[in-house]
Amino acid sequence: MKKKIIFLMIILMVCFSSINFIVNIRARKHTMTTKVNSIIEENWRNNEYSITVRDIETGDVLYNRNGDKMIRPASSLKLLVSAAALDLLGPDYRFATKTYVDGTIEDGVLHGNIYIQGGGDPTLLPVHLESFSNGLKEMGISKITGSLIGDDTWFDADRLPKGIVPEEEDQPYASRISALTISPNDQYDIATVQVKVTGSKVGTKGNVQLVPFASTIPVVNKTKVVNKGEKSTVTITREYDTDRIIVTGNLPAGSKESTYVAVYDPTLYTLDVFREKLVAKGIQTMPLETGKVPENAQRVGISYSKPLQDINFKYLKLSINGMGDMLTKQLGREQLGEGSWSAGIKAIRTYGSDIGLNMEQWYFEDGSGLSHQNRVSSIQLSLLLYKVRSKSWYSSYLDALPHAGKKGSLVGATLENRMKGYSVSAKTGYISGTYALSGYVKGKSGKWYIFSILTEANKTSAIPTIDEIVMQIANEM
Repeated sequence: MKKKIIFLMIILMVCFSSINFIVNIRARKHTMTTKVNSIIEENWRNNEYSITVRDIETGDVLYNRNGDKMIRPASSLKLLVSAAALDLLGPDYRFATKTYVDGTIEDGVLHGNIYIQGGGDPTLLPVHLESFSNGLKEMGISKITGSLIGDDTWFDADRLPKGIVPEEEDQPYASRISALTISPNDQYDIATVQVKVTGSKVGTKGNVQLVPFASTIPVVNKTKVVNKGEKSTVTITREYDTDRIIVTGNLPAGSKESTYVAVYDPTLYTLDVFREKLVAKGIQTMPLETGKVPENAQRVGISYSKPLQDINFKYLKLSINGMGDMLTKQLGREQLGEGSWSAGIKAIRTYGSDIGLNMEQWYFEDGSGLSHQNRVSSIQLSLLLYKVRSKSWYSSYLDALPHAGKKGSLVGATLENRMKGYSVSAKTGYISGTYALSGYVKGKSGKWYIFSILTEANKTSAIPTIDEIVMQIANEM
């Protein structure tokens, strides 16, 4: 009898604890809802927004304010492109760039052409072109009778993502896309050249340097070195529809200016830098052309990228637009045999449907989020963040997100100076008037939650309000 009583008491205690736990959760949820609504009503009366909070374990929606409303995602669109690439290509996928020759080599002379074939690698650097040059030098080549030919046919010839206006085309965030392209640095500013301007002697022109140097990029230098202490008025732009870079303005003596400019012809730029590397190895200069590698050509070199999960780390952490568009075209090429935006977007949309997303609430026309025509709802973005948790590559995906309040461009990144003291891992997004933040936040209970906040038509920065909402979720859950 005593045992039965004890057993019943234990059951009652468990039931009471469970009921108390559920009541506490509902109370916290109610408080969180009330306080978040208060923040919204105080700050967002005249703009558009979509906000969703989910339980990280069940995916249940805990808060929904215009959750189905479709808003510009800006760079938070990269969350879907990243997931599709990791799943469809695989976290160990590597991009390949290859070199070929045709003809014969006699007394150091290649009676034929050198080819470099792009495979859509968004991480190709000048150092890789130097390695190719070393390999050709080791073959005994010191001169060629033909041309240096770039094969960029892995992708289509459509270079510019939709949504880029003429005034933005020289900006480093608006990279033109080619299957054969290089970056000037390991931050992967794809298809850009660094322009450095230094001033020495007053009254003379400043010294303009391209890094890496490319002779096919002409520079018009209209600078003037002025006295120390005077204001710098240097501007660096690229002439529309050409690779001509215009540098103007006054530069104080002893000072310097530097910026990155998106090149007009990424394939030609890559070929030009490759030629410079060949010349530096003693291989005589040659004309540059584009064309397809012939079937009878002999492959003499290959460069593999790092695994995709390592590339994805910088893609999300640094929000590299050009990388997103290259990944999109790569998905189209690998999944549908066509390296185009339309094929890539089709592959990504099919992937989204396959994992249970409602793709009627996703509209996008690029892989970067730059287009103002892109739309998605917070219900769907938060659902994506729930679905990816079951993937084998999820830990690397999570690590690639910026971490709030953490120092370093490869740790805190775009959240380095935001929400300090809170555990938040999330992808930011911004284009004119549009702000977004979607990711994971740890509540004071120790449990994590999924959130997505999208807002547009903002006349001032929406970041303070977004951060206040996320911190309120953390404080009340």
